[in-house]
Amino acid sequence: MRARWALLVGMGTSCKAVDDSAPVEPSADADADADADADADADADTDSDTDGDTDSDTVGSAGCGAPVGYPPGGVQLTLDAGPAGDGVRSFWLSLPADYDPAVPHRVVVGYPGTDWIGEWIQPYLDLENQPGPPTIFVYPDPLWRDFPGWGTYGGWVLGPHAYPADGDGDLVFTGALLDWLESELCVDPGRVFVTGHSWGGDMAQVVSCFLGDRVRASVPVAANEPYWFDAGADWAECVGQTAVWTMFGVADDHFTWQDYSGQFGDMCVDFWLDARGCDAADPVDLGYGADGECVSYAGCGPEVRYCLYGPATGHQVPSYYAEATMAWFATW
Repeated sequence: MRARWALLVGMGTSCKAVDDSAPVEPSADADADADADADADADADTDSDTDGDTDSDTVGSAGCGAPVGYPPGGVQLTLDAGPAGDGVRSFWLSLPADYDPAVPHRVVVGYPGTDWIGEWIQPYLDLENQPGPPTIFVYPDPLWRDFPGWGTYGGWVLGPHAYPADGDGDLVFTGALLDWLESELCVDPGRVFVTGHSWGGDMAQVVSCFLGDRVRASVPVAANEPYWFDAGADWAECVGQTAVWTMFGVADDHFTWQDYSGQFGDMCVDFWLDARGCDAADPVDLGYGADGECVSYAGCGPEVRYCLYGPATGHQVPSYYAEATMAWFATW
């Protein structure tokens, strides 16, 4: 896959990535997909080549049995991530109304995009209104930083290769946040999932690679071209085995500098097809959206999925995003 990408964008970090410092973020009511063919197939996950969830491998964290110190539904909190994690950081925590401190819960981390915070992205992603196993949701807040050549934005630093958004601070923050959840609440450390939109989709991609030993599966949506994985002579080496489902719009109206419609989504999934050793020849239709819009690839370790969703959706999440994401997470 490296050769194909080099033909598209050349070796080294693409200068076009600079424009993603200020992507157009969703309005509060922008989550509707006008494409009438974008209804989810409720049975689509039967085609998934994943390991099913079993009770036998559920593990409780140190916080199991601790008194519940936080209200359900949502609360703004802070933690000290240390100097490497840029000090005191904030996040929006959402416990289920029936949270039981004796039951290990799954964790879903949702990353907001440019100039958004966790509390705002929660209703947009709409993950908590979907059925599923007991789950704790957490939405980290980015810092407002001065990105050279871009300006000052609320955004994520995306690892060592992402200049001018390079740095490990938000990876360290994410690790500290997972540590905090394990110590304060009853969670299953083996079932942590991440997702995000736009610059938050970038962060979900990056976490899937550099913190892949702590994340079971990931759904990045409307992310940039994966300049954050370009280490120069080769692609970045990932740790762990995170399953990744990339979603990208065929008519994304933010990334106007692509060479062809859907290019950046193709580039992201190409990275994962290569990293996971997939056979890209005959992908299986998952049944979401139009025919062939969402597929799963064979031979991957673990699963790689891709949705190139319809033109009416632009840069936003597709209408099936929340249902499909939570249904897939429930299979792990």
